[in-house]
Amino acid sequence: MSSGGDFARMVRVSLREQKLSIRAASRAMNYDHAFLSRVLSGKQRPSAELAASLDALLGADGKLTEKAGELIGNTEECESRNISDSANGGEGAVFRDLKGMAGAPTLGISPFDGMALQESGEHMLKMFLHLDDELGGDSLFLPLSRYVSRMAVNVREKIPSGALIVFGQLNQMVGWLALDANNHAAARNYFNEAVRVGHEADNPGLKASALAYMSLQETYRGRQTPALSFAQEAITLNSHQLTPLIRTMLGTRLARAHACLGNGASCLKALDAARNDFDQVGSLEEPGYVSYVDAIEVAAQEGACYLDLGMSQKAVTSLTSAIGLLSIHAPNRVRDRVHYLSRLAKCYLLDGEVEQACQTGSHALDLSRMIGSARVADRLGEFAVSLAPYSGVSSVIDFREKYRVAAQELAWF
Repeated sequence: MSSGGDFARMVRVSLREQKLSIRAASRAMNYDHAFLSRVLSGKQRPSAELAASLDALLGADGKLTEKAGELIGNTEECESRNISDSANGGEGAVFRDLKGMAGAPTLGISPFDGMALQESGEHMLKMFLHLDDELGGDSLFLPLSRYVSRMAVNVREKIPSGALIVFGQLNQMVGWLALDANNHAAARNYFNEAVRVGHEADNPGLKASALAYMSLQETYRGRQTPALSFAQEAITLNSHQLTPLIRTMLGTRLARAHACLGNGASCLKALDAARNDFDQVGSLEEPGYVSYVDAIEVAAQEGACYLDLGMSQKAVTSLTSAIGLLSIHAPNRVRDRVHYLSRLAKCYLLDGEVEQACQTGSHALDLSRMIGSARVADRLGEFAVSLAPYSGVSSVIDFREKYRVAAQELAWF
Protein backbone atom coordinates (compact mmCIF):
# COMPACT_ATOMS: atom_id res chain seq x y z
CA MET A 1 0.00 0.00 0.00
CA SER A 2 1.27 3.53 -0.79
CA SER A 3 2.26 5.98 1.93
CA GLY A 4 -0.83 8.02 1.04
CA GLY A 5 -2.99 4.93 1.48
CA ASP A 6 -1.28 4.11 4.77
CA PHE A 7 -1.96 7.61 6.07
CA ALA A 8 -5.64 7.47 5.12
CA ARG A 9 -6.03 3.98 6.59
CA MET A 10 -4.42 5.03 9.89
CA VAL A 11 -6.69 8.05 10.17
CA ARG A 12 -9.84 6.09 9.34
CA VAL A 13 -9.01 3.39 11.90
CA SER A 14 -8.39 6.02 14.58
CA LEU A 15 -11.62 7.83 13.71
CA ARG A 16 -13.57 4.59 14.11
CA GLU A 17 -11.88 3.88 17.44
CA GLN A 18 -12.73 7.37 18.70
CA LYS A 19 -16.26 7.08 17.23
CA LEU A 20 -15.74 10.27 15.25
CA SER A 21 -17.16 10.98 11.82
CA ILE A 22 -15.10 12.77 9.18
CA ARG A 23 -17.45 15.73 9.52
CA ALA A 24 -17.05 15.86 13.30
CA ALA A 25 -13.27 15.63 13.01
CA SER A 26 -13.23 18.42 10.41
CA ARG A 27 -15.31 20.64 12.62
CA ALA A 28 -13.14 19.97 15.67
CA MET A 29 -9.96 20.91 13.77
CA ASN A 30 -11.57 23.84 11.95
CA TYR A 31 -10.91 22.21 8.55
CA ASP A 32 -13.16 22.02 5.52
CA HIS A 33 -15.05 18.71 5.48
CA ALA A 34 -14.55 18.26 1.74
CA PHE A 35 -10.78 18.78 2.08
CA LEU A 36 -10.43 16.06 4.71
CA SER A 37 -12.62 13.74 2.67
CA ARG A 38 -10.37 14.23 -0.37
CA VAL A 39 -7.29 13.45 1.73
CA LEU A 40 -8.82 10.28 3.15
CA SER A 41 -9.94 9.12 -0.29
CA GLY A 42 -6.40 9.58 -1.67
CA LYS A 43 -7.34 12.44 -3.96
CA GLN A 44 -5.18 14.99 -2.16
CA ARG A 45 -1.98 14.87 -0.13
CA PRO A 46 -2.19 15.60 3.59
CA SER A 47 -0.46 18.82 4.62
CA ALA A 48 1.97 18.93 7.53
CA GLU A 49 -0.49 21.15 9.38
CA LEU A 50 -3.38 18.71 8.89
CA ALA A 51 -1.25 15.76 10.02
CA ALA A 52 -0.18 17.58 13.21
CA SER A 53 -3.82 18.52 13.91
CA LEU A 54 -4.94 14.91 13.43
CA ASP A 55 -2.15 13.74 15.76
CA ALA A 56 -3.45 16.07 18.47
CA LEU A 57 -7.09 15.19 17.85
CA LEU A 58 -6.60 11.42 17.78
CA GLY A 59 -3.70 11.10 20.24
CA ALA A 60 -1.57 9.38 17.59
CA ASP A 61 1.82 10.16 19.19
CA GLY A 62 3.17 11.86 16.06
CA LYS A 63 2.68 8.78 13.87
CA LEU A 64 0.40 10.59 11.42
CA THR A 65 2.82 13.50 11.10
CA GLU A 66 5.62 11.03 10.42
CA LYS A 67 3.58 9.19 7.78
CA ALA A 68 2.60 12.46 6.12
CA GLY A 69 6.28 13.43 6.14
CA GLU A 70 7.00 10.47 3.88
CA LEU A 71 4.70 12.08 1.33
CA ILE A 72 5.84 15.67 1.76
CA GLY A 73 9.55 15.22 2.54
CA ASN A 74 10.45 18.88 3.01
CA THR A 75 11.81 21.11 5.76
CA GLU A 76 8.40 22.39 6.79
CA GLU A 77 7.38 18.83 7.62
CA CYS A 78 10.45 18.32 9.81
CA GLU A 79 9.45 21.34 11.83
CA SER A 80 5.88 20.16 12.22
CA ARG A 81 7.01 16.70 13.30
CA ASN A 82 9.22 18.10 16.05
CA ILE A 83 6.44 20.32 17.31
CA SER A 84 3.86 17.55 17.29
CA ASP A 85 6.15 15.05 19.00
CA SER A 86 7.07 17.53 21.69
CA ALA A 87 3.57 18.22 22.97
CA ASN A 88 1.11 15.64 21.75
CA GLY A 89 2.80 12.34 22.48
CA GLY A 90 1.13 11.65 25.81
CA GLU A 91 2.25 11.98 29.41
CA GLY A 92 5.75 13.45 29.75
CA ALA A 93 6.17 13.94 26.01
CA VAL A 94 7.45 17.50 26.26
CA PHE A 95 10.56 16.31 28.06
CA ARG A 96 11.45 13.45 25.76
CA ASP A 97 15.10 12.87 25.08
CA LEU A 98 16.05 14.74 21.91
CA LYS A 99 18.71 12.26 20.79
CA GLY A 100 18.41 11.65 17.10
CA MET A 101 16.82 15.06 16.57
CA ALA A 102 20.05 17.03 16.71
CA GLY A 103 20.29 19.39 13.78
CA ALA A 104 16.58 19.14 13.00
CA PRO A 105 14.92 22.58 12.92
CA THR A 106 12.57 23.50 15.75
CA LEU A 107 10.19 26.37 16.25
CA GLY A 108 9.68 27.87 19.66
CA ILE A 109 7.44 30.79 20.51
CA SER A 110 8.45 34.41 20.84
CA PRO A 111 7.18 36.36 23.84
CA PHE A 112 4.76 39.19 23.22
CA ASP A 113 6.46 42.57 22.96
CA GLY A 114 7.73 43.71 26.34
CA MET A 115 6.83 40.44 28.07
CA ALA A 116 8.85 37.53 29.38
CA LEU A 117 7.82 34.03 28.32
CA GLN A 118 5.89 33.49 31.54
CA GLU A 119 3.97 36.74 31.09
CA SER A 120 3.24 35.83 27.48
CA GLY A 121 1.80 32.49 28.55
CA GLU A 122 -0.32 34.11 31.26
CA HIS A 123 -1.62 36.63 28.74
CA MET A 124 -2.51 33.82 26.34
CA LEU A 125 -4.30 31.91 29.11
CA LYS A 126 -6.41 34.94 30.07
CA MET A 127 -7.26 35.63 26.45
CA PHE A 128 -8.43 32.08 25.76
CA LEU A 129 -10.36 31.88 29.03
CA HIS A 130 -12.30 34.90 27.83
CA LEU A 131 -12.75 33.62 24.27
CA ASP A 132 -13.87 30.24 25.58
CA ASP A 133 -16.88 31.91 27.20
CA GLU A 134 -18.04 33.18 23.82
CA LEU A 135 -16.85 30.71 21.19
CA GLY A 136 -16.36 27.23 22.64
CA GLY A 137 -13.82 24.51 22.07
CA ASP A 138 -14.67 23.62 18.45
CA SER A 139 -12.96 26.72 17.06
CA LEU A 140 -10.40 27.41 19.81
CA PHE A 141 -8.76 24.03 20.30
CA LEU A 142 -6.56 24.11 17.22
CA PRO A 143 -4.99 27.59 17.63
CA LEU A 144 -4.16 27.13 21.31
CA SER A 145 -2.86 23.60 20.79
CA ARG A 146 -0.47 24.99 18.17
CA TYR A 147 0.76 27.62 20.62
CA VAL A 148 1.31 25.00 23.32
CA SER A 149 3.14 22.74 20.87
CA ARG A 150 5.56 25.53 20.06
CA MET A 151 5.93 26.50 23.70
CA ALA A 152 6.99 22.91 24.38
CA VAL A 153 10.19 23.62 22.45
CA ASN A 154 11.06 26.34 24.97
CA VAL A 155 10.12 24.07 27.86
CA ARG A 156 12.70 21.51 26.75
CA GLU A 157 15.31 24.24 27.14
CA LYS A 158 14.76 24.39 30.91
CA ILE A 159 12.73 27.57 31.16
CA PRO A 160 12.14 29.16 34.62
CA SER A 161 9.73 27.36 36.94
CA GLY A 162 7.14 30.13 36.63
CA ALA A 163 6.94 29.65 32.88
CA LEU A 164 6.77 25.87 33.41
CA ILE A 165 3.68 26.29 35.59
CA VAL A 166 2.07 28.50 32.95
CA PHE A 167 2.86 25.81 30.39
CA GLY A 168 1.01 23.30 32.58
CA GLN A 169 -1.95 25.66 32.90
CA LEU A 170 -2.09 26.09 29.14
CA ASN A 171 -2.04 22.31 28.68
CA GLN A 172 -5.01 22.13 31.03
CA MET A 173 -6.79 24.82 29.00
CA VAL A 174 -6.16 23.00 25.72
CA GLY A 175 -7.44 19.81 27.36
CA TRP A 176 -10.63 21.62 28.33
CA LEU A 177 -11.11 22.96 24.80
CA ALA A 178 -10.57 19.45 23.43
CA LEU A 179 -13.11 18.12 25.92
CA ASP A 180 -15.62 20.80 24.92
CA ALA A 181 -15.14 19.70 21.30
CA ASN A 182 -15.58 16.02 22.29
CA ASN A 183 -11.95 15.23 21.36
CA HIS A 184 -11.49 12.88 24.28
CA ALA A 185 -8.17 11.30 23.35
CA ALA A 186 -6.52 14.68 22.88
CA ALA A 187 -8.12 15.99 26.07
CA ARG A 188 -6.69 13.14 28.12
CA ASN A 189 -3.20 13.72 26.68
CA TYR A 190 -3.23 17.40 27.64
CA PHE A 191 -4.69 16.75 31.10
CA ASN A 192 -2.01 14.12 31.71
CA GLU A 193 0.63 16.64 30.73
CA ALA A 194 -0.83 19.21 33.14
CA VAL A 195 -0.75 16.62 35.94
CA ARG A 196 2.86 15.81 35.12
CA VAL A 197 3.87 19.48 35.09
CA GLY A 198 2.07 20.04 38.38
CA HIS A 199 4.12 17.22 39.90
CA GLU A 200 7.37 18.41 38.29
CA ALA A 201 6.83 21.98 39.50
CA ASP A 202 5.63 20.87 42.96
CA ASN A 203 2.32 22.67 42.39
CA PRO A 204 -0.46 20.57 43.99
CA GLY A 205 -3.13 23.07 42.92
CA LEU A 206 -2.43 22.57 39.23
CA LYS A 207 -2.18 18.81 39.63
CA ALA A 208 -5.45 18.64 41.55
CA SER A 209 -7.19 20.88 39.02
CA ALA A 210 -6.10 18.71 36.09
CA LEU A 211 -7.29 15.59 37.90
CA ALA A 212 -10.63 17.29 38.49
CA TYR A 213 -10.92 17.98 34.77
CA MET A 214 -10.25 14.30 34.15
CA SER A 215 -13.09 13.52 36.55
CA LEU A 216 -15.39 15.84 34.62
CA GLN A 217 -14.37 14.20 31.36
CA GLU A 218 -15.31 10.77 32.72
CA THR A 219 -18.62 12.22 33.93
CA TYR A 220 -19.45 13.47 30.45
CA ARG A 221 -18.50 10.10 28.98
CA GLY A 222 -20.85 8.30 31.36
CA ARG A 223 -17.99 6.54 33.17
CA GLN A 224 -19.02 7.37 36.71
CA THR A 225 -16.75 5.11 38.76
CA PRO A 226 -13.47 6.51 37.36
CA ALA A 227 -15.01 10.00 37.58
CA LEU A 228 -15.42 9.52 41.32
CA SER A 229 -11.90 8.08 41.68
CA PHE A 230 -10.30 11.08 39.96
CA ALA A 231 -12.37 13.52 42.03
CA GLN A 232 -11.46 11.80 45.28
CA GLU A 233 -7.77 11.73 44.38
CA ALA A 234 -7.84 15.41 43.48
CA ILE A 235 -9.56 16.65 46.62
CA THR A 236 -7.26 14.71 48.98
CA LEU A 237 -4.08 15.88 47.26
CA ASN A 238 -2.26 18.12 49.77
CA SER A 239 -5.58 19.81 50.56
CA HIS A 240 -3.96 22.07 53.16
CA GLN A 241 -1.94 23.69 50.35
CA LEU A 242 -4.95 24.38 48.13
CA THR A 243 -6.68 27.76 47.93
CA PRO A 244 -10.38 28.21 48.80
CA LEU A 245 -11.37 28.61 45.15
CA ILE A 246 -9.54 25.45 44.10
CA ARG A 247 -11.17 23.56 46.96
CA THR A 248 -14.56 24.95 45.89
CA MET A 249 -14.06 23.64 42.36
CA LEU A 250 -12.85 20.26 43.62
CA GLY A 251 -15.86 20.00 45.91
CA THR A 252 -18.30 20.58 43.06
CA ARG A 253 -16.55 17.94 40.92
CA LEU A 254 -16.73 15.44 43.78
CA ALA A 255 -20.39 16.28 44.32
CA ARG A 256 -21.13 15.81 40.63
CA ALA A 257 -19.44 12.41 40.56
CA HIS A 258 -21.46 11.28 43.59
CA ALA A 259 -24.69 12.64 42.07
CA CYS A 260 -24.19 10.68 38.84
CA LEU A 261 -23.79 7.52 40.92
CA GLY A 262 -26.93 8.32 42.90
CA ASN A 263 -25.00 8.88 46.14
CA GLY A 264 -27.34 11.56 47.43
CA ALA A 265 -26.00 12.02 50.95
CA SER A 266 -22.37 12.13 49.80
CA CYS A 267 -23.26 14.58 47.04
CA LEU A 268 -25.03 17.00 49.38
CA LYS A 269 -22.17 16.78 51.87
CA ALA A 270 -19.68 17.68 49.13
CA LEU A 271 -21.86 20.59 48.02
CA ASP A 272 -21.99 21.93 51.58
CA ALA A 273 -18.20 21.72 51.80
CA ALA A 274 -17.86 23.51 48.47
CA ARG A 275 -20.13 26.31 49.66
CA ASN A 276 -18.14 26.67 52.88
CA ASP A 277 -14.90 26.87 50.88
CA PHE A 278 -16.45 29.43 48.54
CA ASP A 279 -17.33 31.61 51.54
CA GLN A 280 -13.59 31.78 52.33
CA VAL A 281 -12.60 33.06 48.88
CA GLY A 282 -10.58 36.26 49.14
CA SER A 283 -8.37 35.14 51.99
CA LEU A 284 -5.62 33.97 49.59
CA GLU A 285 -4.46 34.89 46.12
CA GLU A 286 -6.04 32.55 43.58
CA PRO A 287 -4.43 31.15 40.42
CA GLY A 288 -5.82 32.36 37.11
CA TYR A 289 -6.86 28.91 35.91
CA VAL A 290 -9.73 28.81 38.43
CA SER A 291 -10.97 32.32 37.68
CA TYR A 292 -14.07 30.79 36.06
CA VAL A 293 -15.23 29.52 39.47
CA ASP A 294 -17.65 32.16 40.75
CA ALA A 295 -21.13 32.35 42.24
CA ILE A 296 -22.59 31.53 38.82
CA GLU A 297 -20.50 28.38 38.43
CA VAL A 298 -21.28 27.20 41.97
CA ALA A 299 -25.04 27.66 41.49
CA ALA A 300 -24.90 25.93 38.12
CA GLN A 301 -22.98 22.95 39.52
CA GLU A 302 -25.49 22.66 42.35
CA GLY A 303 -28.27 22.64 39.76
CA ALA A 304 -26.53 19.91 37.75
CA CYS A 305 -26.14 17.78 40.88
CA TYR A 306 -29.76 18.22 41.90
CA LEU A 307 -30.88 17.30 38.38
CA ASP A 308 -28.76 14.14 38.40
CA LEU A 309 -30.34 13.20 41.74
CA GLY A 310 -33.84 13.81 40.39
CA MET A 311 -34.42 16.78 42.74
CA SER A 312 -36.03 18.84 40.00
CA GLN A 313 -37.40 21.72 42.05
CA LYS A 314 -34.08 22.40 43.75
CA ALA A 315 -32.39 22.11 40.36
CA VAL A 316 -34.77 24.68 38.85
CA THR A 317 -34.04 27.09 41.70
CA SER A 318 -30.25 26.77 41.35
CA LEU A 319 -30.22 26.90 37.55
CA THR A 320 -32.58 29.86 37.43
CA SER A 321 -30.29 31.63 39.88
CA ALA A 322 -27.25 30.86 37.72
CA ILE A 323 -28.97 32.13 34.57
CA GLY A 324 -30.07 35.31 36.36
CA LEU A 325 -26.54 35.98 37.60
CA LEU A 326 -25.23 35.42 34.07
CA SER A 327 -27.61 38.05 32.71
CA ILE A 328 -26.37 40.61 35.22
CA HIS A 329 -22.67 39.85 35.58
CA ALA A 330 -21.54 37.85 32.54
CA PRO A 331 -23.81 38.22 29.50
CA ASN A 332 -20.88 37.26 27.25
CA ARG A 333 -20.85 33.68 28.56
CA VAL A 334 -23.13 32.36 25.83
CA ARG A 335 -22.08 28.72 26.04
CA ASP A 336 -22.77 28.62 29.77
CA ARG A 337 -26.23 30.07 29.17
CA VAL A 338 -27.00 27.40 26.56
CA HIS A 339 -25.75 24.67 28.90
CA TYR A 340 -27.80 25.90 31.84
CA LEU A 341 -30.92 26.33 29.71
CA SER A 342 -30.59 22.79 28.38
CA ARG A 343 -30.42 21.50 31.94
CA LEU A 344 -33.39 23.65 32.94
CA ALA A 345 -35.37 22.22 30.03
CA LYS A 346 -34.66 18.71 31.36
CA CYS A 347 -35.91 19.78 34.79
CA TYR A 348 -39.22 20.99 33.35
CA LEU A 349 -39.59 17.76 31.38
CA LEU A 350 -38.89 15.76 34.54
CA ASP A 351 -41.80 17.63 36.18
CA GLY A 352 -44.10 16.93 33.22
CA GLU A 353 -44.11 20.54 32.04
CA VAL A 354 -43.57 19.59 28.40
CA GLU A 355 -44.46 22.91 26.78
CA GLN A 356 -42.22 24.86 29.17
CA ALA A 357 -39.43 22.35 28.55
CA CYS A 358 -39.70 22.79 24.78
CA GLN A 359 -39.82 26.56 25.07
CA THR A 360 -36.67 26.59 27.21
CA GLY A 361 -34.97 24.08 24.92
CA SER A 362 -35.81 26.25 21.89
CA HIS A 363 -34.21 29.24 23.57
CA ALA A 364 -31.06 27.20 24.15
CA LEU A 365 -31.13 25.97 20.57
CA ASP A 366 -31.34 29.52 19.21
CA LEU A 367 -28.35 30.63 21.27
CA SER A 368 -26.33 27.53 20.33
CA ARG A 369 -25.95 28.90 16.79
CA MET A 370 -23.62 31.55 18.19
CA ILE A 371 -21.05 29.12 19.57
CA GLY A 372 -19.05 26.05 18.61
CA SER A 373 -19.30 23.40 21.32
CA ALA A 374 -19.84 19.75 20.43
CA ARG A 375 -20.40 19.07 24.12
CA VAL A 376 -23.35 21.46 24.27
CA ALA A 377 -24.69 20.08 20.99
CA ASP A 378 -24.71 16.66 22.64
CA ARG A 379 -26.72 18.01 25.57
CA LEU A 380 -29.34 19.44 23.20
CA GLY A 381 -29.40 16.15 21.33
CA GLU A 382 -30.00 14.27 24.57
CA PHE A 383 -32.92 16.59 25.33
CA ALA A 384 -34.38 16.01 21.86
CA VAL A 385 -34.20 12.24 22.40
CA SER A 386 -35.82 12.52 25.84
CA LEU A 387 -38.91 14.04 24.19
CA ALA A 388 -39.74 10.72 22.47
CA PRO A 389 -42.58 9.78 24.89
CA TYR A 390 -44.34 13.04 23.94
CA SER A 391 -43.90 12.78 20.18
CA GLY A 392 -47.55 13.63 19.50
CA VAL A 393 -47.49 16.94 21.40
CA SER A 394 -47.40 19.97 19.11
CA SER A 395 -44.66 21.80 21.04
CA VAL A 396 -42.50 18.67 20.88
CA ILE A 397 -43.07 18.31 17.13
CA ASP A 398 -42.05 21.94 16.64
CA PHE A 399 -38.90 21.62 18.77
CA ARG A 400 -37.73 18.38 17.15
CA GLU A 401 -38.12 19.86 13.68
CA LYS A 402 -36.25 22.98 14.77
CA TYR A 403 -33.52 20.80 16.23
CA ARG A 404 -33.31 18.71 13.04
CA VAL A 405 -32.83 21.80 10.88
CA ALA A 406 -30.23 23.27 13.25
CA ALA A 407 -28.35 19.98 13.48
CA GLN A 408 -28.10 19.76 9.71
CA GLU A 409 -27.06 23.38 9.29
CA LEU A 410 -24.44 23.17 12.02
CA ALA A 411 -23.27 19.68 11.01
CA TRP A 412 -24.04 18.10 14.39
CA PHE A 413 -24.68 14.69 12.83
